[in-house]
Amino acid sequence: MLKISRLTDYGLLATVYLARKAGEVVAAREIAAFYHLPLPMITKVLKTLHAGGIVQSYRGSGGGYSFDGDPDSVTLGQIIETLEGPWDLVECESFDDAGHAVCSIRVACPSRRFMFGINRAIKGAFEQVTLSELTRGTMPMAIINTSELTQVAERI
Repeated sequence: MLKISRLTDYGLLATVYLARKAGEVVAAREIAAFYHLPLPMITKVLKTLHAGGIVQSYRGSGGGYSFDGDPDSVTLGQIIETLEGPWDLVECESFDDAGHAVCSIRVACPSRRFMFGINRAIKGAFEQVTLSELTRGTMPMAIINTSELTQVAERI
């Protein structure tokens, strides 16, 4: 089943924390203490986020990590891909380093067309959510089914 790893979950928390303190240099220890998470895991995800260009790293006394970018231009999809690496819901959408499909029955698979659409829809939903929205705890309107909200509101 599709499930975000614990490290990715911690990475999302760390990224949101840094985005809420935009421009400030924050020690990994501060983030770990705030969320009551193990320091080695927070350090590991911060290094990955830095290597992926999501956050900046500062060495030395008073060093740490910061988010100096535009939170409206960084998406949940980009953060997940930085932390997890390239991913797809099914193998028929995955390709090796040479550009060849990973799945050996891709051409003859009866569910490929449907899975392609589902894969793109899920990835598209992740790309619609910005870091800015994550820091505010809001959902982009395109993801929220307004007719469903209206039905719920009418029942209240």
